[in-house]
Amino acid sequence: MNSISWIPPSVSAAVTSELVELCTKVPPDKEVALLYERPHAGSWKRAAVLLRKAGERLKAMPIAQIIDAIDCAATKWCNPAWPERIACRDRVAQFTGFSPEVVDRSFDLELRNYRADSLWRVLRREIGDPGVLDGAVFDINLWGYTTAVGPNLVAAILSGNVPGLPALSIVRVLLAKAPMIAKVASGEPCFAAEFVRSLHKISPVLGDALLVTYWRSDETEQLREVTTEVDTVIAYGGIPALKALRAVLPPSVRLLEHSHKLSVGYITRDHLALEQSRLAKAIAIDISTFNQQACITPQAYFIQDEAGTVASFATMVAAALEAMSRKLPLGTLSLSCAAAVRLARLDNSWVTAIDANTSLEHDKGLEFTVTTAATLGQYESIRNRFLCLIPVSGIDDVVAQLAPWRSHLQNVGLGCEPTELTPLLHQFSRIGVSRICSPGRMAEPSMMWCHDGRTCVAELLRWCDVEMHELIPKHES
Repeated sequence: MNSISWIPPSVSAAVTSELVELCTKVPPDKEVALLYERPHAGSWKRAAVLLRKAGERLKAMPIAQIIDAIDCAATKWCNPAWPERIACRDRVAQFTGFSPEVVDRSFDLELRNYRADSLWRVLRREIGDPGVLDGAVFDINLWGYTTAVGPNLVAAILSGNVPGLPALSIVRVLLAKAPMIAKVASGEPCFAAEFVRSLHKISPVLGDALLVTYWRSDETEQLREVTTEVDTVIAYGGIPALKALRAVLPPSVRLLEHSHKLSVGYITRDHLALEQSRLAKAIAIDISTFNQQACITPQAYFIQDEAGTVASFATMVAAALEAMSRKLPLGTLSLSCAAAVRLARLDNSWVTAIDANTSLEHDKGLEFTVTTAATLGQYESIRNRFLCLIPVSGIDDVVAQLAPWRSHLQNVGLGCEPTELTPLLHQFSRIGVSRICSPGRMAEPSMMWCHDGRTCVAELLRWCDVEMHELIPKHES
C-alpha cells in the first residue's frame, strides 16, 4: 500500500484524520490497494481554518520568492535522473498503463512550464505588473492604485489522464497566493502528493498551504463539506461529472471548470504537397505524446486533398507512428480500451472492403491505427493512438464538420502556407478554438496560452482599485 495524500503538518497535528483504502484497477485488469489520509467527517471546517491561516502566510510572501520555490521544484522534476521522479514515474506508469517513456515525455513537457521565466511571463501577460500581487501599484490608465488578491481557499478536482498535469492547477493557485484542497483522480492518484511534498521541502510556507487527498465521486457529503469551506472550485471532468458538481456547490462558490474537449488538425493542399514526410512525422508526435489522452492532442486530422492522396499519406503516417512506437511505446491498455481499438479496427475493415476511398493501416499489435473516413464520426473518442484522416475540400468543409462540437473545441494543429495563416486563424477562432499551433507541437502548450480561451491565473484574482482620491497625485494633462 502507498499513500497518495499530503496533509500539511499543521493540519495533521490539529485535526482528526482517517486512513482510507482506495481499491482501483490498473491496466490491463489488476486490482491495486492504496492508502490515503483525509480529515475525518466533521473535521473539514477546522482543516479549512488552518489552511486559510497558512494562506495568510502565503499572501505575505513576495511573489518572487514563490516563483523561486516553484522553479526550484520544477528543476528537480525536469531532471530524468532524479530518484523521486523515477519512483513517481514508475507508479504513474503502473496506474495509467502508459509506458515509462511516455510518462517521462509527459513530465518533461508539463513540468518545464513551471520554470521561473515561464511563470513571470504568464503573470505579465495576464495581469500586467506582477507587483499587484504584493501590494498597491500605481496604474497610469486608472490614475490610481491597484492590487490583486487571490481566493481565501480553493478546492481543485484534478485530472488524471495526463501525467504531471495536476501541477498546473497547483501552480496557478500558488501564483494567486491562495491555499488549496486538491482531490486526486483515481485513474492517476500518485503525482500530485509527490509534487507537493517536493514543494514543502523547498518552501514549507507553500507546502503548508496545500492539502492533497481523495474521496469517491459518490461521497457527496465529503464534497459538500469541503466546498462549503471554499470560495472557488477548479474542476476537470466530463460533462455529467461537472453537472453533478454544480448541483452540490453553494451559490456563493465560483466554479472554474475545464470539461472534456476535442482537438483536431488541418493541413492545406499546398502545404501537404511541400511537406508530406515532415508532416507525417509531426502527426506521429502529436498522436504518441500522451497517447491521445489529453484534450489538446488530436483525434483526427483534416487533409485538404483527394481521397486517394489522403490514403497514400495515411501510409506515411502509419510508418511514422511505427517508428515512434520504438521510441515511445504505447504501454499497456485496459481490457476495455483494447477491446474498443479492436472493435473499431474491425468496423473500419468492413468499410474499407466496400469503399475504395477509405483505408486502414495498423500494426500487428495495438500500438497504432490510422484510418481514413469521409467525415468526423464516432472514432474521435477511441484515443490510444487511433487516428482518423479526413479528406476535405477546404476550410468551409472543416468548419461544417466541426459545427456540432463548437462548444467543445480546443486545439488545432495547422499546417498551412504563410498567406493562409491569418484567414484560417479567423475561421477557427470564430468556432471556439482557443489554441493553434504547428503539427507536431499540439501536446506542448505553454503556460502563456489562454487555456480554453481564459486567463486562468487572472480569473482567480479579485481586484481592488483606489481612484478619485485626494491622496493620489493630480493628473497633469
